[in-house]
Amino acid sequence: MTLIEVVAALLIIGIVLISFFGLLVQSNKTTHKSNDIMDATYAAQVKMEEIYNASGGAVTYEDLAGGYELDEVNAKTSSSSLPTNQMYKYLPHEEDRFTYYLILETFPADTAYKNAVYVHLEVIENSTNSKATMENVYILGGAK
Repeated sequence: MTLIEVVAALLIIGIVLISFFGLLVQSNKTTHKSNDIMDATYAAQVKMEEIYNASGGAVTYEDLAGGYELDEVNAKTSSSSLPTNQMYKYLPHEEDRFTYYLILETFPADTAYKNAVYVHLEVIENSTNSKATMENVYILGGAK
């Protein structure tokens, strides 16, 4: 084997390895981003379970928002497709590595949903801005 053949073989091997290295780097970034999103989703799930547990003994929507402060300056219009009556947006709440954004919407008193509250929770992981969103409708005082 001549020197030219050896250099050509090394060049081909180098090009192949460099292309695989790019795939490995992208795979690593994707794995880390996926883990951050899973962490945010888990945090949102835990917080929604806390709200669900509070809904069993809740009388008003305020009982569901323990630890949150109502944002009276930045009122928001409803973005849900549900026939909600009133929207209550709360100030961001930071806890550990996450920031929680809570929105509660009540239903009109003259509907079958008068004891229900629509809960919209968005969780953002602070260092990477990975986001998870959860929505549900809870019945105040538990299902009857």
